Amino acid sequence: MAAAIPLCAQQSRVYREGNAWVEEITGTMPGGREVRVNTDMGSVQVQGNSPNVSYVIRKRSFAPTEEAARRQFEQLHISVARTAERDFIEGRLLAKNLNRFNAEFVVQVPRELETVRVETRGGALNLTSLTATILGSTTGGAVKLDDLRGPVKIISGGGNVDGGNLGADFTLSSGGGDVHINSIAGQARVTVGGGKVYIGTVKGSTITTGAGSIEVRKCDGDLRASTDGGNLNFGDVSGAVRAETGGGSVRLASAIGQVQVSTGGGSVELYNLSQGARVETGAGSIIAEFAGSRSFTDSSLHTAAGDVSVCLPDNLPVTVHAASDMASGKGILSDFPALRITTSGGNYGPKAMSAEGALNGGGPLLRIRTTMGQINFRRCR
Repeated sequence: MAAAIPLCAQQSRVYREGNAWVEEITGTMPGGREVRVNTDMGSVQVQGNSPNVSYVIRKRSFAPTEEAARRQFEQLHISVARTAERDFIEGRLLAKNLNRFNAEFVVQVPRELETVRVETRGGALNLTSLTATILGSTTGGAVKLDDLRGPVKIISGGGNVDGGNLGADFTLSSGGGDVHINSIAGQARVTVGGGKVYIGTVKGSTITTGAGSIEVRKCDGDLRASTDGGNLNFGDVSGAVRAETGGGSVRLASAIGQVQVSTGGGSVELYNLSQGARVETGAGSIIAEFAGSRSFTDSSLHTAAGDVSVCLPDNLPVTVHAASDMASGKGILSDFPALRITTSGGNYGPKAMSAEGALNGGGPLLRIRTTMGQINFRRCR
């Protein structure tokens, strides 16, 4: 059972700060394996730079008099307790509505804790310099994370998430807000109701946002990304890629695994593809550069309206079926004599063009189709 901290370990004072009254509560207690901070309101900051657990809690009231401020202070009850393994800091509201009132919890803990659990029903979270497993929750407020070695799981009702270096798996579920993380040494699972997502480096990831762009600079594993509306921009991916956007462009610097892209309307640019690709866009051009020859698999590139440019290695065994229903410009251009290009249609109406052929003896199937546009086959340099 939890044992109350002796009163001598905790101090309180009230003072004036600008146009606000502040009640400051400070205390210390021995560190255990776990620290829990749970409050009905207020921002929470936890830093791993102390041999013990120490805390500073500031209640801030903008009431006109000290007496009125003290009445408000009493409505946020602070309790501190500990067991042999856990330290608890809790803030409970006794009144439903407190006008012109806020609070902040600043907690210093040992860096090598096993677990840190933080929950606020209204306020920001700031967690730094910890090796512990992090479990954080806020109904609304910004989240800042940095120098965290253990796995991190954050649930947020809404607010921006800003992260530096995270040393293990990262899981985020947020109602809305932008996400910016420099590096994640583990897997990432990010679900945002609406907002932009940026991740510098990550081992592997699944990212979903209701509306907004997604950018991943480097992914050392499989990458899955989905947005109802926004651009997708990816750097080097050492695994497979599955990307979906309701409306936006898609760009990929390189991928070792198979690539699947779907966009309701937008251009698609895929470079240095070691394996095959399946692309579908409602309207927009497609650029696909196939760099691999041994791992190439059946591929398809389809746009309802737009040009298609395909780069193929000289030694790639592939069977090509390409068609432009209403060819524009020169219709179909090819650096490969083995492709047979045919044209149908009248001189005054739209013409249809197709290209068929087996390169290097034939191999996996490459299907290309544009309803209206030009197709260009190039040799990769």
